[in-house]
Amino acid sequence: MTKRKIDFPDYGKEIMEVLKEGRALLVAQGKDGKPNPMTIAWGSIMYAWNKPIFVVLVRDSRYTYKLLEESESFTVNFFDRTYNKAMGFCGSKSGRDFDKFKETGLTPGESKAVVTPIIEEAFLNIECKIVMKSEMNPTLVDPEIVKAHYQTDVPERTYHTLYFGEIIDMYGDFSENLTK
Repeated sequence: MTKRKIDFPDYGKEIMEVLKEGRALLVAQGKDGKPNPMTIAWGSIMYAWNKPIFVVLVRDSRYTYKLLEESESFTVNFFDRTYNKAMGFCGSKSGRDFDKFKETGLTPGESKAVVTPIIEEAFLNIECKIVMKSEMNPTLVDPEIVKAHYQTDVPERTYHTLYFGEIIDMYGDFSENLTK
């Protein structure tokens, strides 16, 4: 697969469709240097502070949260449907307990502009530098959203932190990968 540079916001609609289907892996890497992929379906691309931005939401109970808190970057990697089994594993197992790269056969690769690795098999790689984070304040969220997406019957609910990553580099091969 030959990946080429992609300019923001090219393929914005396609990126959001793949993300919505849960075919993206966020990679975070903490102080220990061990990268961990986590399946994401919640996120967005936007333009803020005169910069292209990718926003990811990560619950504070997730292993990936710890890694992001120790890092200055993350990558977002997009896959075709032939990787649905890997997406399922990375979305249901914790990096605390499993080496997800070993278990799925995915290959971490060297990023061009950030420390956090990309995933070689992805048809699109986005490299991001964390420029802001915001902890979710549930009192400012529509009560229907809280009721639908956050357990209201447990005293130790976990919410999301939003990580805003400046898109430093974006490259891929969209030739046939969106429909697979």
